Amino acid sequence: MFVARPRYAALRARYQQVVEERDDAVKLAAERLSTITRQAEEITRLRDHTPDAPLPQPRPVQGDAETRRQLHLARQAMASLDQQCRTLQSSNEAQVQELRELREGSAS
Repeated sequence: MFVARPRYAALRARYQQVVEERDDAVKLAAERLSTITRQAEEITRLRDHTPDAPLPQPRPVQGDAETRRQLHLARQAMASLDQQCRTLQSSNEAQVQELRELREGSAS
């Protein structure tokens, strides 16, 4: 079977391109494998040198009591403001309902 010279040249060029792409892919895979191997060895080395001992509990800071007191006061203030907000919201809803009833009554 005979192949025309231009077609042969095109096939030969495509073959060379595929071979180069394959070589690049093999090279990339080898680089990735070496990187993965190096990182795994580093992780193993770090695990061997670092024991899994529990961390020491931090000691309470000197101003811890004052901070807790201020936090308690802030929470109390927030609870008080929340209650005031709820009261104002309920009175607002009642006034809106009353206004709606007055509008409906005057419209009829």
